[in-house]
Amino acid sequence: MNRAGRPPLRGSSPLALAPAFALMLGFSAFLVMRGHCGFVFAAAAFLSVLASAGWYLLGTESADKNSIPAACALTAVLLSGILIIDSRIAEKPLPERIPETVGIVLSERKWGFKRIALVKAIGSGSAGYFPDKYVLFGSGEEQLKPGDLVRFSGALSPFERAEAAGDFDEFLYWRAKGGRARLLSPNVRAEGKSKSIAYFRFRLSSLISDTLPPRTAGYISASWIGVRDESLTEFHRNAGTSHLLAVSGLHVGVVYCMAGFLLRRFKWRSWAISAIVWAYALLSGASPSSLRAAAMLQFVMAGRLAGRSGNSFNCVCTAGSAMLLVNPWLFWDVGWRLSMLSVLTLTSIYSLTPDAWVKYLSACPAVWLVTSVQSAWTFGEVPLAGIVINFFAVPAFSVLLPASSLLCLPSLAGFGFGRYPAMFSEFLFAAWERFSNNMTFLVPWKQPFSIPMFSAGTAALVYLSAKACGFSGVRILAAEILCLSLLCFLYII
Repeated sequence: MNRAGRPPLRGSSPLALAPAFALMLGFSAFLVMRGHCGFVFAAAAFLSVLASAGWYLLGTESADKNSIPAACALTAVLLSGILIIDSRIAEKPLPERIPETVGIVLSERKWGFKRIALVKAIGSGSAGYFPDKYVLFGSGEEQLKPGDLVRFSGALSPFERAEAAGDFDEFLYWRAKGGRARLLSPNVRAEGKSKSIAYFRFRLSSLISDTLPPRTAGYISASWIGVRDESLTEFHRNAGTSHLLAVSGLHVGVVYCMAGFLLRRFKWRSWAISAIVWAYALLSGASPSSLRAAAMLQFVMAGRLAGRSGNSFNCVCTAGSAMLLVNPWLFWDVGWRLSMLSVLTLTSIYSLTPDAWVKYLSACPAVWLVTSVQSAWTFGEVPLAGIVINFFAVPAFSVLLPASSLLCLPSLAGFGFGRYPAMFSEFLFAAWERFSNNMTFLVPWKQPFSIPMFSAGTAALVYLSAKACGFSGVRILAAEILCLSLLCFLYII
């Protein structure tokens, strides 16, 4: 009985356990139908509300009189969010040229046979909810470095769209990163260095690469500032452990635990931990996966301050929904999708059983099964060795990353003896890579994308999500049939 003396909603109700999942489901359905399938707004909004309402109605076995107001409130939030999302994905007319504009170089990288730079406009050329970002192609950008302050102008060209399903879509790739258009053969003039986080990250990256041994420098750069070494990226992709280099829940969780331990006696502990977590997310490049992890932890901490333990699965969905509201283009970012799929799977497993060993033994194969669909679709195939290696990867790197960070501090601080602990860190990472290579040798097979893989991964995700939302018995089967039918329909069209 609740405080009002009425029987509460059954634990099987998604409205009681994870209302944010229905919200994120509606947002995602709208983005697919509006952005991918090209539905008109009215049709996409109606079907999205229908999908969300169908989920929580299908999962509710019995309800009290509070259920209808809760469902109406959730639907109102969903409709308001859909209006916001539609306004943010609406494409504005692209002018032929951009006048001379001041900007900050956010990143610079190799792109095919040339180098490109992503520049954030901060002058008269920037407009809209966020400052516009442009991708500079052509002459001049080879000399640019992150954090440079530049003046640029040139002819604007729209990003190219994929010609067929499964092809690389330049438009969605750059829109997810905030890019509005590309400039071909731009006029660029350096104006000095900016006092931005991009410049600080570049200086720290240079210090790390110049001071530490190569292997350790690659791992420290990836975990501290989100800058990946190409050779390490290829190595981990072949082993199925790319997530170890992407700043995500593992890295943010390590920072959260270390901050909590060091500040355990601090009066304003929760506020300080929040500041440290968000500062780390920004320092590491503000990737979608790091922002998702930081937002999730923030919701958990806010719940604890309010005297509620919170539901980790619902916190993940709340963070995902909030991110889609702020930047709907993130939905097409592969890193965001893989991060969300992984953490949805993990939190749903953790909510189903209190047995720590069951959680540990089931987490790796379940995450591999769910994320393999997106990975195989994007990269062509996924290594089966990842199922085995990841049993050891997460606990190993939960120790390796903080330990190597501490071992490298003396060297980065300029102490002469610092090379010795740094070399020990190099030895630890080399030992891990030997172990990973041995596992890859023993399990050399790779799985390409296929319809059976698509069906199995989707069925596993729907089952775990339904269980976390309180579904039971035949209702789970009905959810499986409906979701698989809908996804097959969207896959065909």
